[in-house]
Amino acid sequence: MTRQRIKVLYVCPFAHYPGHFPYAATYETRALAQAGAQVNLLTFCGVIGKAELKVSQLTVLPHIKLTIPVYYLANFLRKWRYTRWLSMFLETYLTLAVAVRLKRKLNYDIIHLRDGEPFLFLLHLFNLPRRGYNWVVSLTGSNLVTHLPLLTALRRSFRLFLYTIYLRTINSNLWKPVYRGSLARNHFLFLTQDELTKQNFESYVKGVLSGKVICLPLGVDEADKVISKEEARKYLGLPQDKPVFLSFGFLHAGKDLETVFRALKDMPNVFLIHGGDQGFRLHLSNSTSLAQRYGMLNRTIIKDCYIPEEEKPYYFFATDAIILSYTKQFLSTSSLLWEACRFGTPVIASDNDQLRELVEASQSGLVFTAQDADSLREAIVRFISLKPDQIERLKTNCRRFSNEFSLEKWAQRCLEIYDKLLANKS
Repeated sequence: MTRQRIKVLYVCPFAHYPGHFPYAATYETRALAQAGAQVNLLTFCGVIGKAELKVSQLTVLPHIKLTIPVYYLANFLRKWRYTRWLSMFLETYLTLAVAVRLKRKLNYDIIHLRDGEPFLFLLHLFNLPRRGYNWVVSLTGSNLVTHLPLLTALRRSFRLFLYTIYLRTINSNLWKPVYRGSLARNHFLFLTQDELTKQNFESYVKGVLSGKVICLPLGVDEADKVISKEEARKYLGLPQDKPVFLSFGFLHAGKDLETVFRALKDMPNVFLIHGGDQGFRLHLSNSTSLAQRYGMLNRTIIKDCYIPEEEKPYYFFATDAIILSYTKQFLSTSSLLWEACRFGTPVIASDNDQLRELVEASQSGLVFTAQDADSLREAIVRFISLKPDQIERLKTNCRRFSNEFSLEKWAQRCLEIYDKLLANKS
């Protein structure tokens, strides 16, 4: 089979949520199609923000009959933050059900699932009674966060306590027979975005995935449009003559926004703009309450919502640097580093292992100690004191990073992985 004839069903159950999902569904499918694959996108109910797609899109509803009530139940449960996890579970189930039905009907060579988490066990339960399916599954490592002691989690919040129990349950070695049965009947390769996550999944559930995990770093596309800092700041209502820093993206449990406010509260000339959905926020304060607590409401602009792709350039071009602040327990790849470099925006990043290594290797910004407000404040002061030619060097390094991790290279590597899976199957 020649590479150009590979027929791929790219499955993204959560493309209607904020975060990395809509970008991946839009840009990764386009890159795969441009690389020569025949690609169709399957989502639960479309892509948030009505992004412009370059491939044919399929959704769940036209392909289900008896399970239509489950579809509407998922939509109903999504309205409330506390029941959204159950909605996501139902969305994953229905999307997987349609994916295997379409595979049989339209004879796809590969089902590319973006993402396998947070319900990786469900994928393997689903495949237990099936045979001969070819799956390429991306894994972010979000299920591999360090477990808090149950008593500590309970003291912080009951929701965090329940989430901790959930993580312990889905990562239990008791799942090994299910994984082994699914892997024995079907063909899987799993993609991680960094080597540390790869190593963790190689040993996951007593090594059940060993030999089937491949590290494939994220790809990034060039910015669609360039906007001057003056125009971007005017659009967002920011001062033209003050240092402005950006906090951006979906606020998942690994994000540490409080350290950012603690660092900036005693820097009266520095402004902050935050853009991104609040997410599930298991136990942390939201951005507005943090700004109020630290007396920063008058120099903070907060957009607690999904930022459409066409508006992103205003946020990145308006700022001097983006602050990538994560908890010490955060192990996953920060896709926002790729986003920042895409726009040539320098970063000030917490020293989580993978993130620190990438920032230092690419020289795309500065690093501070995770969850240490004093360390972040020192990094911000250092950044503000940089000379114009030093700032320009950081921006140049960002653009170099984007070229190294281009979506074109990502897609070519993806096709090689598809070939590997099909060759091993035969």
